[in-house]
Amino acid sequence: MRTPDVSVAIVNYNSAAMLEGLLGSLREDTFSVEGREGRLEILVVDNASRAEDHALLERACHDAGARLLRNSENVGYAIANNQALHAGHGRWHLVSNPDVLVRRGCLGALIDALETSPGAALVGPLASMDLAGEVLLPPNELPDLFNESLVSIARSHPGVARFHVRRRARFARDYWTASSPCRLPMLSGGFFLGRRATLLKHGLFDAGYPLYYEDTDLFRRYHQQNLGLWHVPAARIVHHFSRSALPRMKAAMYRNGVGARRYFHRHFGDAGARVLETLVQRAKAHAEDQIAPWPLTVLSPSAQAPEIDLKDADACVEVSGNAKFSLTVGIFPGRTGSYRLPQAFWDSLACTHYWIRTVDPKTGDTVQAWRATRCP
Repeated sequence: MRTPDVSVAIVNYNSAAMLEGLLGSLREDTFSVEGREGRLEILVVDNASRAEDHALLERACHDAGARLLRNSENVGYAIANNQALHAGHGRWHLVSNPDVLVRRGCLGALIDALETSPGAALVGPLASMDLAGEVLLPPNELPDLFNESLVSIARSHPGVARFHVRRRARFARDYWTASSPCRLPMLSGGFFLGRRATLLKHGLFDAGYPLYYEDTDLFRRYHQQNLGLWHVPAARIVHHFSRSALPRMKAAMYRNGVGARRYFHRHFGDAGARVLETLVQRAKAHAEDQIAPWPLTVLSPSAQAPEIDLKDADACVEVSGNAKFSLTVGIFPGRTGSYRLPQAFWDSLACTHYWIRTVDPKTGDTVQAWRATRCP
């Protein structure tokens, strides 16, 4: 058997229904290596999924020619990914969540950027939530005590919320509108590519993280060693964000807290961990999460995607699950007048409140804001 060029690692836990689309999209995304068609190796590590997933998982892997590695217990995301790294043989190693679809040209663009960008160690794509590629997922900011303080205090202080949103919006717009690879302190852990030799030398995930923050820890370690992390806008994926965690949200949020405490203790010491805990407790006690820091229009609840009015063709539309807009998706309609959010995106959301705003392209300030409620 010929040595593969790219090994793809996918950790599965009760997500077999999503795998078929990902595996098919990987097989369709052909790429070239040294004048020939590139060779792909797919490794699926199953973390003791429920019995009803087994047949679907085996069929999906068989049809795609993927190698299935079964664990007798759920060893966690980090350990399972490390298993795949050591089981693979490709020159390049790709980590992917199961709830992803790969767009044509993605792998080739990532490999090209990895091999040509100065000091590049890991590279990642631009992700959307929808098949049309309109609703762009946000960039990841490397967590530190300053950023955590802003997010926490903003939950109860409108002035801090407005400052944080302006700052975040300018960074997000640069990320969303980039036309060439750019170096960042952090990528998305849901899909990234590196050289196998680099990952074996400098390490992949810390096995001490049960779920969440293992990728944040990885990117901080690489960033601190001046190992380049590059965002590649020409590489595109669809990421059905947190789809696999939705049925187990309470457990996921618990593990998120465990990961956060480990990350801040490891990189900022005992004092950093104490500051994080204080921020979290104060934010919970004083949060005004349903109160926006600027005037807004309340739209009638509907199953139909909200319709808003755009006054600037260059404006970005942001949609968030919280009134402080600490984390948003971005849409660039490129016109003025009446605009309806993509219906497929709206249909993918849970039935609850969402906040929408149009953003001044120069300042990041809010031009208009709305609250919309999705109902069945």
